[in-house]
Amino acid sequence: MIRQLGLGLAAGLLSALLFLSLVKGIALGFVLSYVAPLPLMMAGLALGMGASVTAGLVGAVVVALGFGGMSALSFLAAAALPALVVTNRALLWRQPQDGPTEWYPPGLILAWLTAAVLALMCISAILVAGHPEGVKGWVTETIGRTLDLLATELPPNERPKVAGWWSSFFPAMVCASWLVMIVANATGAQGVLVRLGRNRRPSPVYRQLWLPDWLAVLMVVAALASQVLGGDVGYVGGNVALVVLIPFMFLGLAAIHGFAAGKPQARFILAATYGLLALVFVWTALAVAILGMVRFWTMRFRRGNSGGGMEG
Repeated sequence: MIRQLGLGLAAGLLSALLFLSLVKGIALGFVLSYVAPLPLMMAGLALGMGASVTAGLVGAVVVALGFGGMSALSFLAAAALPALVVTNRALLWRQPQDGPTEWYPPGLILAWLTAAVLALMCISAILVAGHPEGVKGWVTETIGRTLDLLATELPPNERPKVAGWWSSFFPAMVCASWLVMIVANATGAQGVLVRLGRNRRPSPVYRQLWLPDWLAVLMVVAALASQVLGGDVGYVGGNVALVVLIPFMFLGLAAIHGFAAGKPQARFILAATYGLLALVFVWTALAVAILGMVRFWTMRFRRGNSGGGMEG
């Protein structure tokens, strides 16, 4: 118990310092802040929910003492919440009467993370819906103020145009990048724990990923809402549809990994895929997400053999 508490305290402190590196303007702070959930997830996946909760609370207190309550809320939403979701879902298991232990499928963990980020987006939209120009107006205004502070070299007459262009999909961009980095932190935490021999569950076979049906339904409904409905509902619907593309992008990556497995040029295929994602993320991610949608429908009627809960 004392060991669990001590490691939870250490993980929370480290996570808070990584998160605050962005606020403090430290070199590479933006990159360091993206791995702030990593210590929390390592504590949770190695020691359980108790350590995850302890680490998250300690991190929030440290951030609050350094930069106030609003920064602590940001830490809880961006780092502590996803760590709790991953820990809670990933450590679920069941033991069939005849067969190996079945662990919670990674595709369902991804779905829960997607639901969490969408819930945060919708709550944020509700909180700013009272803006005279609606949610999009508030986003445009916020981007404009940010450009005034960070893009002083941009001509003043160009800033409203840039802010208006970015505002159309800015919530989706923020939420999608958060979701991608959370998945990267979760898989990284599990990988490190496996190497250290501290993992509670075996690593899943990620190339056998599958997604629940409700994600596809949600994407279709949100996309239709963005086209049929106007105002805040249509705006939020369009951004929701874009965020839901991210799980399908991961499903497409699983298909590419499955295709490359066992081939002599596997490293080249994977290097080319991730290289394109790094260089031209938007268009490559869209193409991979379309591949993921194709994989989703081809797996739709043979899910019993998809291996969602297998480990390797």
